[in-house]
Amino acid sequence: MPAPNALTVFTVTVLFAGELCLLLHRHARRHRFPDQWTGLGGRVEPAELADLASAARRELAEETGVPPHTVPPLVLRRVLLQHRPASAELELLLYFTGELASPLALPASREGTLHWVAPADLLTLPLVDNARLVLPHLVADRARDPTGSEPVKLGIARCDEQGRVVAVTWA
Repeated sequence: MPAPNALTVFTVTVLFAGELCLLLHRHARRHRFPDQWTGLGGRVEPAELADLASAARRELAEETGVPPHTVPPLVLRRVLLQHRPASAELELLLYFTGELASPLALPASREGTLHWVAPADLLTLPLVDNARLVLPHLVADRARDPTGSEPVKLGIARCDEQGRVVAVTWA
């Protein structure tokens, strides 16, 4: 296993409208995590490190077509640190939630298809490995703390030899 020699930062956002959450079903032809489900997001650019919520809004705009200035306020709820064994990158995933008054119309996305999903259905979907371990916590965080006043939770992922995230320890 190579030691990580670079840091990459990603945002993952789950928008809620009432009791539904917006998820991305990744295209089967995607190189990473084909045909799996996750929140919306992507890589934080170096110039965005001083405003992570803006990076999350930009990524949402890219994946949903919603202009960044119309995205609701976002709450950073969880941060996950992970290192997949075959990678030279240490990854930091920033998990945000946001509230919409009603579900958005779902445009086509170059990443996959967007779907409004009931939180009770999350574990029936083929979620990306880390999403399977984090999204249920985001749903519970939102229910317990709608305004996002609790401290951000920090997690460390454990990967198996194949590089799959198999567990998260939360601090």
